[in-house]
Amino acid sequence: MNLLRYVCACYASRASSVGPTGPTGATGLSGPTGATGADGIPGATGATGPTGATGATGPTGGTGATGIPGVTGATGPTGPTGATGAAGPSGDKGVTGAAGPIGPTGTAGPTGATGATGATGPTGATGATGPAGATGIAGLTGATGPTGATGAVGAAGPRGATGSTGATGPTGATGVSGATGSTGMTGPTGATGATGATGATGATGAIPDDVFASFINTQYPLTMGTSIALFPDITDPTGNIVQASLERITLEPGYYLISYKVSAVFQSPNYMQVTPVYNGTSHLETGIYFATSANGSSACGSAFLILRAPAQTQFYLNYNGSSDARDGEINVTILKLRRDL
Repeated sequence: MNLLRYVCACYASRASSVGPTGPTGATGLSGPTGATGADGIPGATGATGPTGATGATGPTGGTGATGIPGVTGATGPTGPTGATGAAGPSGDKGVTGAAGPIGPTGTAGPTGATGATGATGPTGATGATGPAGATGIAGLTGATGPTGATGAVGAAGPRGATGSTGATGPTGATGVSGATGSTGMTGPTGATGATGATGATGATGAIPDDVFASFINTQYPLTMGTSIALFPDITDPTGNIVQASLERITLEPGYYLISYKVSAVFQSPNYMQVTPVYNGTSHLETGIYFATSANGSSACGSAFLILRAPAQTQFYLNYNGSSDARDGEINVTILKLRRDL
């Protein structure tokens, strides 16, 4: 009987012995545990049957009324525990395979034989040195023979006693030093000769020409917030002072002495303000300011300045007043100074 049939028989036996459920009685005393039976031989597993088709879902029934809870019956007595089947025998362990053979070791080459070492004889006494013989004719050099095997080191012979050091001879007396000769007297210093006359001063080199230019304008109407127009009077041929436009003058790097004068007529009391511009900014500190108090009065002002141009710059005059003016007169003089930056 295989394991499956045995299990089915156990379940069938238990099912046939169980009666209808009666009222639950009082719990009886537990009986003693029976001895464990021997393990049975596992039966072969049967083939799995095909899965049946899924049936259609039935309609949901209505909810019934809640019934009155019945009285819980007494628990019936616990049935006896079935015997445990005997365990099947374990399978035999497989045989371990034999280890493969180790490959053969290669043969070592033969070692050459070592020659026998002869015994070292005692060191004989050193004989007296004989006279040197005449130098013979050099013979031909023979071929070098093969190097013999190195013999074992022999025992060291006895060391001879060190001879005594001879006595040092006496030092001879030091000879008398010769007399030092006397130093001769220094002769008197001769008189200093007279200083020669200073030569004439050479001629002074030529002084370079001055660099300058001037500009003017007459009967010119001064308009508020504009630059003043200037016309060339004396031009500079060196290219240091060049008129870039009607209002602006280009100056090359250097120092310049500039003087200018501006005058005009106001029909009613007003003020006149002229501001020079150079090195990219306005300079009120070197400008002109003049106010009038009567109709038809003239306003006039002048200024002098030294302009330092570290780089090329443009010079021009801006007019700012309380109103426009008429009959303006402008004079500008520019002189480049002989001085390096």
